[in-house]
Amino acid sequence: MSKRRPSNRRTWPQRLLIAFNIFLVMTSLTSAWALAFYNRQLSDIPRVALQGSLATQTNATDPMNILLVGADNAEGLDPNDPVTIGRNVTEMLTDTVMILRIDPNQQKAWLLSLPRDLYVDIAGHRGKDRINTALSSGGPELLIQTINEDFGIPIHHFMQVNFAAFKSLVDAVDGVNVYFNYPARDGNTGLDIKDPGCHLLNGSEALAFARSRHYNALIDGQWVEDPTSDHGRIARQQYFIKQALKKAIDKGARNPIQLSNLLGVAQRYIKIDDTLTPEQILELGSRFNNFNPDDLLVYEPYTREGYAGQAAVLFLDEQPSQEMFNIFRGVNPLLNVLAATRVEVRNGTGKVGEAQDVADDLTRRGFTITGVTDDRNFRNDHTIIKYAPGSGNFIAAVLVARYLDATVTFEEEPALADTDHYVALVVGRDFTPVRTDPRPIEEFAEILANGGQQATTTVVTTEPPKPGEPVTTLPADVPPAQNARSIVPDPPDGVEC
Repeated sequence: MSKRRPSNRRTWPQRLLIAFNIFLVMTSLTSAWALAFYNRQLSDIPRVALQGSLATQTNATDPMNILLVGADNAEGLDPNDPVTIGRNVTEMLTDTVMILRIDPNQQKAWLLSLPRDLYVDIAGHRGKDRINTALSSGGPELLIQTINEDFGIPIHHFMQVNFAAFKSLVDAVDGVNVYFNYPARDGNTGLDIKDPGCHLLNGSEALAFARSRHYNALIDGQWVEDPTSDHGRIARQQYFIKQALKKAIDKGARNPIQLSNLLGVAQRYIKIDDTLTPEQILELGSRFNNFNPDDLLVYEPYTREGYAGQAAVLFLDEQPSQEMFNIFRGVNPLLNVLAATRVEVRNGTGKVGEAQDVADDLTRRGFTITGVTDDRNFRNDHTIIKYAPGSGNFIAAVLVARYLDATVTFEEEPALADTDHYVALVVGRDFTPVRTDPRPIEEFAEILANGGQQATTTVVTTEPPKPGEPVTTLPADVPPAQNARSIVPDPPDGVEC
């Protein structure tokens, strides 16, 4: 991955972490009397007039998306703070954007991180640019409109935070625990962890960790820089979010006194939209009182590096990203995708009726079956998924594979281009019943990253391969493709930090 020139102006998407923390902390109260007690504090949080830009909800407890934005300015920091060097303290820029989706009825939460360099169509016929330019050129309204038009994701509420919030909140909960598998450093941010293990980071140390784009770890006696740059930083930030939430809860953020202190931070450093009321916040609190930070599901869209003129940018890989986008769109992530996947089922075992049984199961899952036939070979030990040339057809093949537990071999078959099938599933002797729920997409991260182009035949298996068999073995904990080589905290089993 290419490295980008360090920039003092582009080192702070982590203000979003604080918006997320404070939002969920504010929704943690359950007592009815708290509404009157906190109404004034909640009302004193600065507001942004966005009523005409936000999506509306039928009920206050319907699923909602909250846009979390980090304003890249140093307002509120000590003038001697190193972060202020070379900055206009009032200039309004943004780096990473996060969308928090919460479902009060299911008590679930999802978080989508949009990299600051994601190259998109800016709304209002302004042409293409990095998504982080939308806020500076048109305010929250333009950013909300851009997200809606580019990704089809509605935004119901908005939060904006600045530099000082990060230090203030971390210090307000007496630090956040972070696990380091290796000694770590970043000369650009001041990060300096000399020993592996669990470390309690104060506000300044946590800031150095979350800002780090040139993260170095001492591995096997050598300093190794995380080659994934912002992708690695996003993954570390998502880990930090969960740790910060845990610490806030441990410190009693769900009790009135501690919450009052945290709301004081919000009053100084956070802005929210003009439609989010204290009543809504406390109603959400009654439903999220027992939310476990480990249950937060985090996402980052699939991207590829490139250039727009002389600027290094990230281009969206649209097809593999659609499933996660659908979560935030509020639609069944797989329903329409499955119906659009056209599959021919071939019997490669010789067992009478095998292909029809599999076809019936796939139909029940939602796939479109275009034919049932016999394969030319009745001696297939392994199941094969063949696909027509093209990345979209390969992704369709992976989607079918997610519903199979058997060893899966992917093969490109040019002849399929002349048929109405996108995919041909050849049932092998190792075939097991079709799954009710799909395997996690992370199990196919590496195969999606290379698009099946590294070899004519690629195998994804959960079983040991036979000698000489071409195989890519993917453990269940493979991270998303863009984070496959990131250096991210990973505490050993049984270690709580």
